[in-house]
Amino acid sequence: MGYNVPSQMVVGQTYAVSATYQNMGNQVWGSSIGHKLGYGGSSVPVSPWGISRVELPGNVSIGSNVTFNFNVTAPSTPGQYSFAWRMMQEGKEWFGGFGAPSIQVLPSLIKGNIDSATYGSISGWACSTYLNRSVDVHMYLGGSAGSGTFAGATAATLPSESGIASACSASGSNYRFSFPIDENFIVQNGGKSIYIHGISPVGAANDTISRSGEVVVPASVVKGRIDGIQNNAIVGWACSTALRRSIDVHLYAGGPAGSGAAVASAGANLPSEPGIASACSASGSNYRFSIPITEDLIRNHGGKPFYIHGISPIGGPSNLIDGSGTLSIPAMQRNAAFVSQNMPAQLSTGRSVSGSVRFTNTGNVTWRQGQGYRTVLVGDTRGWSPGEVGLVSDVPPGGSVDFNFSLRAPLGAGGYNLRWRMRDSVGDFGNESSNQVVQVVAPPPVEHGVGLAARSYVYDANQQLCKVIEPESGSTVMAYDAAGNLSWSASGLDLPSTTSCDLDAAAASGRQVVRTYDTRNRLKTLRFPDKNGNQDWSYTPDGLPGQVTTLNDSGGSSFVNVYSYNKRRMMTSESSGQTGWYNWSIGYGYDANGALANQTYPTGLVISYAPNALGQPTAVRDQAGSNYATGIGYYPNGAARQFTYGNGVSHSLVLNGRQMPQQVRDNNVASFEYQYDANGNVSAIVDQQRGTGYNRYMGYDGLDRLMEAGSERFGGDNWNRYTYDVLDNILTAKLPGIRENNYWYDTKNRLTNVQNNAGATTVGLSYDPQGNLKNKNAQAYTFDYGNRLREVTGKEYYAYDAYGRRTLAGRSTTLTTQVYTHTGQLFYTDASGKAATEYVYLNGSLLATRSAGAIKFQHTDALGSPIAVTDTAGQVVERTDYQPYGSPIGKTVDGIGYTGHAMDGATGLTYMQQRYYDQDLGRFLSVDPVAADSVLAANFNRYWYANNNPYRFTDPDGRNSVITTAKDGSISIDIPINFVGPGAAQANIDSVKGDISARWSRAYNVKGKSVQVSVQVVPVTKDTPKKVQNTITLTTGPTSDKASQGASFVNSDGKTGEWNVTSRGMPSGEAAHEGGHLMRADDHYSATVDASGNRVSTPEAGYEKNLMGELGNPPDDRNISEILSSKKNIYIGGE
Repeated sequence: MGYNVPSQMVVGQTYAVSATYQNMGNQVWGSSIGHKLGYGGSSVPVSPWGISRVELPGNVSIGSNVTFNFNVTAPSTPGQYSFAWRMMQEGKEWFGGFGAPSIQVLPSLIKGNIDSATYGSISGWACSTYLNRSVDVHMYLGGSAGSGTFAGATAATLPSESGIASACSASGSNYRFSFPIDENFIVQNGGKSIYIHGISPVGAANDTISRSGEVVVPASVVKGRIDGIQNNAIVGWACSTALRRSIDVHLYAGGPAGSGAAVASAGANLPSEPGIASACSASGSNYRFSIPITEDLIRNHGGKPFYIHGISPIGGPSNLIDGSGTLSIPAMQRNAAFVSQNMPAQLSTGRSVSGSVRFTNTGNVTWRQGQGYRTVLVGDTRGWSPGEVGLVSDVPPGGSVDFNFSLRAPLGAGGYNLRWRMRDSVGDFGNESSNQVVQVVAPPPVEHGVGLAARSYVYDANQQLCKVIEPESGSTVMAYDAAGNLSWSASGLDLPSTTSCDLDAAAASGRQVVRTYDTRNRLKTLRFPDKNGNQDWSYTPDGLPGQVTTLNDSGGSSFVNVYSYNKRRMMTSESSGQTGWYNWSIGYGYDANGALANQTYPTGLVISYAPNALGQPTAVRDQAGSNYATGIGYYPNGAARQFTYGNGVSHSLVLNGRQMPQQVRDNNVASFEYQYDANGNVSAIVDQQRGTGYNRYMGYDGLDRLMEAGSERFGGDNWNRYTYDVLDNILTAKLPGIRENNYWYDTKNRLTNVQNNAGATTVGLSYDPQGNLKNKNAQAYTFDYGNRLREVTGKEYYAYDAYGRRTLAGRSTTLTTQVYTHTGQLFYTDASGKAATEYVYLNGSLLATRSAGAIKFQHTDALGSPIAVTDTAGQVVERTDYQPYGSPIGKTVDGIGYTGHAMDGATGLTYMQQRYYDQDLGRFLSVDPVAADSVLAANFNRYWYANNNPYRFTDPDGRNSVITTAKDGSISIDIPINFVGPGAAQANIDSVKGDISARWSRAYNVKGKSVQVSVQVVPVTKDTPKKVQNTITLTTGPTSDKASQGASFVNSDGKTGEWNVTSRGMPSGEAAHEGGHLMRADDHYSATVDASGNRVSTPEAGYEKNLMGELGNPPDDRNISEILSSKKNIYIGGE
């Protein structure tokens, strides 16, 4: 009857169809007997419609119609298809006619488009044409399926516009898709091309949709803007687009990265407005930054344009943000306003008085300590000191500072106009203080004191010095052997004649000290009347000391020093000990350059120094790996610039333009700034660690003697004040509220009484015949004939070696043995009932102590006094402060203390090796063993300490503190040498010094008389006259003198040269030969080159056995005559 079927179908799709038939036969159709609707018949191919049989819906009577309703699936291949169906009885027959309409089967293809890729999603649409249903889509990155990376799948089910349905040749309304993406997706895939495949629902090709490969995942890029300068900071915002996270920004001055200077960085992580998040296409709320405009930024880059780079967190370009280069860093403003001042209207010439001046910082940078900020005197400043005062603390903009100072007046009386102004490293700035007129008047006259001291010298018939008469120690008589060596002397005699030697009386006095010599005129024995200090000397074949035996306890015990040397004549060991009791040994090791590399202690502890090419230690550590100092650096003059203690505390030294200490700092432990007057005296010590209460201020008279020293730490009214007589004796030492000391002296220039202001004696003193202290306030002191303190009765007794170094200190409960090195450093102590102590040094200064394995680090001031002790954790466990002349404040020191010397807690004295010092009185207990300087009057006072200038000078071994070239009755020649160069290790220096002294020190015939000459090398100090300062470079190989084949030499200036410490001539006296040139002795040989090219020296006639003509021989009278006749040497005492 007919079909109800579409004329077009889409491949693979299912359609509902119907076919109506009429039973025109003679049999009822029934399913039970196999009647059905079937596709085709025997002459028609197999059904392409997914079904070939349709069951009857029920029996169909004859003549009745039946409609078959069923679903068919379009073929998978497009084309024209016949829709041919017939009735059939299954298994028997086909019957009836075909109904065979032609149906067009259409193809369904993937179609679509990628519309956009934003920071939030990738979107578009996709369909399979002619189909109303949605399709799935798959996303790939970097390539289509098969080459790209699968990145996700979704369905194109979102509502779509009618135009998309038209494009799909369909009527559906849900063809859109959207892939949401987050910042992680963007970070990982930014910039990659996007490919989207539609997934065919009909089994067709899963084609990519339009714009695949063209659209890319958006990348996160840096963007931002500089808003300006607000509240002294550069502000703005920056982000990396699509990222919620914050980024960093870097600030450049003068140009962007690559041309500008990187000066600061910050995080753009401050709260930001929603609009910034929108601009960043992100959901974060912290994109703002604020970069403080620091003072360093202003100082170094003020006025320069600045640029800000946002730093990409994903490795992308760190772009400049908007506004870069349009603004500049504020320029530095240096300004100061004077506030007030406290200045005296009058003071005496050369005297000091406290003063202050206040300034306010009206600029835009902080005045910082250590950066050159100070106030300076302007106006009529002649002779005033200090001329400038440094900051004691930082002063921020708007802050004020009081500069406190001790102002010393000039020596010229009159009116002076004084003003102060601020100054930094650039120059003066700000306004001046108001003008202050100060009247300087002459000081009052000295009220009391001896006022006169006469020293007389008597000579025998041979013009040899045979007697010295001094008020403090009486007469010292001397006699000589046939070779001109001093054979005996006797001191403490009452023989006042200035015309007679009084040899017989002296010999009968019982005070003779007798000396004998070997055939080379070297000291062999030394004998004292009480046997204390008796010595026996022996030497190596080349003249170095081999063993010295010294008696103590009135001859009842002996102390022995034994020395060993290597082939280069450097000391390798020294042992010291008391016979029958103990023997301690010290070992020395050297590197290939001859520099001291390690020292071995009596306990077996080995300290190494890792010397550099100049022989300077670069690290101090022991064999167990414990560090005492590391990272040691030096100034060109050899001073240690910095190092780090083993506990991590960093030490630094800053020198001023005069090469004096300006700042000594141990981080978080101690920090001192030193200020000086025009003469180089210390005028202030600013304690930058503990504050103004520990500052010290000093003033001096016209002779550079300390007149006053002020500090809150001193107590009382804070000011120690001193006066002196013309002989440099202290007349008064007063600290009101603490002490009022008035000193009185006898006619022998010896301190006998100290009285208070009421006239009551607080200290009484008496002396033995040789000028040594005998009694102080009923406390007895016993000195031997060699002027060594042997006993402080009831408190302590002592023993010594041949060099006067203490070997034993005995108390009623404790015996302490002490070991000193040959350079005079206390190395090791062993006290009964206590753990032994080892002392570790760096460049001569105490660095640490070690007891029972526990290390304590010592922190010293510029004088070498330990002022703080730290433990291994760097914590301060002890502090010590000192009064001006060395008394510890508020404590007793028993061990290394003031200026690095041993302080004895039991006696209150300081042992300075050659003498004992009473720090409470500011004087030595015995006379100076170094003769008085009769030209400059230096050291004319036999008891004074450090030239009465204790903040500038120290007394290294109890002898004079000013080094000069001296010649008194017997002749003492000092050669000041500054040793430098790769061979300037201490052992090499000691060897050179020893060779010069040993070969030149002997008796000579000078102008017809026998004269004992003593020669020694001394260091160059700030007090050494310029005329006699020498600098010698020690090398460890040939020198620069190629013409002489690298031989040692002294230049024509007679003050500089190079000496090869490894030269084959060194053991034969090469150092002594060159040292002769420094004393102005001439060469007496000629040098040629033989046929083999070797240098050959030939002595002048008559100089074959003379040091200056042929090595290996001693100098003689002719050489010493050349030295003494030279006008380039300085002479003190005699013609």
